Amino acid sequence: MKKTRVLIFGLTSLIGGVETYIINLVRNIDREKFEIDFLIQDDITGINKERIDGYYNNFYKVENLKKHPIKALKRLKKIYKENNYDVVHLNISTASSALYALPAKIYSKKTNIIVHSHNGGDKNVVQHYFFRKILNLIADKYLACSKLAAEWMFGSKIANSMRVTITNNAIETERFLYNKEKRDKIRKELNLTNNFVIGHVGRFNQQKNHSGMIEIFKEVLKKDKDIKLMLLGTGELEENIKEKVKEYKIQDNVLFLGIKQNVNDYYQAMDVFILPSNFEGLPIVGVEAQASGIKCLFSENVTKETDITGNVEFISINDTESWVKSIVELKASNYFRENQKDNFIKNGYDLKEEIHKIENIYEAKEMY
Repeated sequence: MKKTRVLIFGLTSLIGGVETYIINLVRNIDREKFEIDFLIQDDITGINKERIDGYYNNFYKVENLKKHPIKALKRLKKIYKENNYDVVHLNISTASSALYALPAKIYSKKTNIIVHSHNGGDKNVVQHYFFRKILNLIADKYLACSKLAAEWMFGSKIANSMRVTITNNAIETERFLYNKEKRDKIRKELNLTNNFVIGHVGRFNQQKNHSGMIEIFKEVLKKDKDIKLMLLGTGELEENIKEKVKEYKIQDNVLFLGIKQNVNDYYQAMDVFILPSNFEGLPIVGVEAQASGIKCLFSENVTKETDITGNVEFISINDTESWVKSIVELKASNYFRENQKDNFIKNGYDLKEEIHKIENIYEAKEMY
């Protein structure tokens, strides 16, 4: 049987929602039916490389289009002419990234281009709106992780039509379900046995709003000096946030844990998960946290579709007092963490079903 050849764009060595989605996809897709290659801008290293080894055929590295447009376009032309892919799957947060698929439209007539929106905003708004026109011309299929992400990427006309398919940021639910043994182990290792722990997983960048998070936590400590903040992830603003923590003299209460391959175990050690983001699509970390049975506080900039379990409260990023009040009240409540497996299956966030949806899209001869 001839395999469907797929080129996926969007994977990096960073730990983020897009990367997690792609890795989950390639590790679980039917490899008897699909052959996966990656289009990358930088070498894939670290945990992400380890997690996909054996699950793909080729990496094709291309220069950054903004910095080296001529070199990049020549390289893309060669890749698309030589491989003649059935599908190019763009996993992107801003419309300018669609340019990486433009040569496929010219040089590979049979290729279907899937544009998959993973975000609900970006700091380069003007640039995004300019390139959105090109994106909508070259796309054969529109995917988005939420309605908000669809409107951001494609505009309201397409987002509100039948042309967009919402694909849930599903996870391997079993890995994230509440486990008291794992909770006790991590908390003992980190000397947190007697502490109430606020947790966050995310890249240190403008989107995730770590600066606002530290402002909230500083006020929390005025109410209870024994509460701890656990931060997982790395990123360009990490050192800035560490300096801010030192400036406020709260470094003894903040744990910078970096990247963890077993992030699912660390959700168990948390007592509340916070996500005060400036913008989002539908954050996978918010889905993972809910699977562990934890109570979650999200900013109002996170789409309401993220609430799968009913354990989510949405708060304005400008309302520090409400964040503090909710955290302190959750500590006092000593709530019970319930098994969320049935909730996730019922609401379409179990990975197996979502993978089947993507496989069917890949195999479609015509996208509309």
